[in-house]
Amino acid sequence: MSNPKIDAQATDAKATDTQNPGKQTQTKKLSQAQEANRLIAESVIQITLVIETMHNRINPLNWLSPSTQKSNQTLSSGITGMVYDSIRSITSEVSKRISTPLSVLNDSLDNRGGDNLKGNVGGSTSDSANGNVSEDAPPSSTHSPSPSSIKPTLLSAINGVIGDYLHTQQSPLSIAMTFRQHGNDIELNALARHIAESEGKLLIMVHGLCMNDVQWRQGEHDHGYHLANDLSCTTVYLHYNTGRHIYQNGIKLNALLGELASQFHSLQSQHTLDISVVAHSMGGLVTRSALYYANDAIPEAAAKTEIAEESIQWAEYLKKIVFLGTPHHGAPLEKAGNWVDLLLGMHHFTAPLTRITQIRSAGIADLRYGYIVESDTHSERRFDFASDQRKPIPLPDGVACFAIATTSSASPNAINKHIVGDGLVPLNSALGIHENEAFNLNFKPENQWVGNNISHLGLLGNKTIYDVIHRWLS
Repeated sequence: MSNPKIDAQATDAKATDTQNPGKQTQTKKLSQAQEANRLIAESVIQITLVIETMHNRINPLNWLSPSTQKSNQTLSSGITGMVYDSIRSITSEVSKRISTPLSVLNDSLDNRGGDNLKGNVGGSTSDSANGNVSEDAPPSSTHSPSPSSIKPTLLSAINGVIGDYLHTQQSPLSIAMTFRQHGNDIELNALARHIAESEGKLLIMVHGLCMNDVQWRQGEHDHGYHLANDLSCTTVYLHYNTGRHIYQNGIKLNALLGELASQFHSLQSQHTLDISVVAHSMGGLVTRSALYYANDAIPEAAAKTEIAEESIQWAEYLKKIVFLGTPHHGAPLEKAGNWVDLLLGMHHFTAPLTRITQIRSAGIADLRYGYIVESDTHSERRFDFASDQRKPIPLPDGVACFAIATTSSASPNAINKHIVGDGLVPLNSALGIHENEAFNLNFKPENQWVGNNISHLGLLGNKTIYDVIHRWLS
């Protein structure tokens, strides 16, 4: 895939969408299956290039040639070059030949299943006004994707890893930010009416990296479903491309909530909008980013999203946020990945491998220290080894904030607490604790909960954690 490190440098959604309208129109014609086929072919070609580069650098014959060393030659010559060229050519040709029948199959399936799907999308939104997602239906049945589409769980994972690249390429695999119920998008005007019917109470569930809206359901439990019934509120699930920069998703969420608030007020409801958020992992950082652009950078956010300042007022209706395993100060795995980049890049023979280790998205890179605003990021050179250069951003005033942190061990020691945590996020990071007082988030003691023997994903299905969330939101 040409080079995500370079291709993912675009930082603004609007700029990206208008840079190459011809390419956008062309790419949108591809089905998800065709795009997946293209990505696989590109991956094979890029991996072949990495192997060929290493082959050249390790080949003793090239050590004897000063011209080869001086030019830092990547491609091979002679028979070796023919072999590598053949691999690339065959891969490209097979991909092209597969693409045509995939297109025919996609059109056939769309013609057979399109009408049925249109009837399903949004058809159950009245049932979901109070979050009444069917408990009896298995998770897969809550989706009505295109018959030829990629499985939602896999699509979310792909977006988490290379979502910034997919977005800059206007790929049909790129996930657009939407609110969802029952695995289907819900229009903002319909959502506003549901909120009015539930006395203005709205609960937003924000998922984490590489995940999607229906993955809040773990086994037979869904925090959002039970909270909707127990609190008599409208529950909606945010769905977004987790591979994009966190601040980009924050800007987009700010605009989306601003528009929803405007839609709600246009109904002239007798009820006041009352918003609560339950955010898992990266979702907590996206929520904090949206709040930053709503409260502290309104002119900047308005300029980026072309939303008038008066419509960006949703933050004053936000009452509570519950953070589940949110890496407020970063995650060790991404920090370790940065060390791997550094070490591999130091040696002439291993440096080509960084092309593989650096195939990870802007969203993942932001998790190194918990970047949530644009000034924190360094898009052009985000894989360079650098210290924490964040701007300290406290928790929002006037909003009750709660933090849940866990360890994956039943009897945690210092390593479990400060490095391993729930398997992805250490305790201190999830609780907003930092050695530099300026970065301390200072959650109130009564607004913190720490548990043991609960993994990062286990946060979503644990009944004890649900009871804690329910108590806080009540």
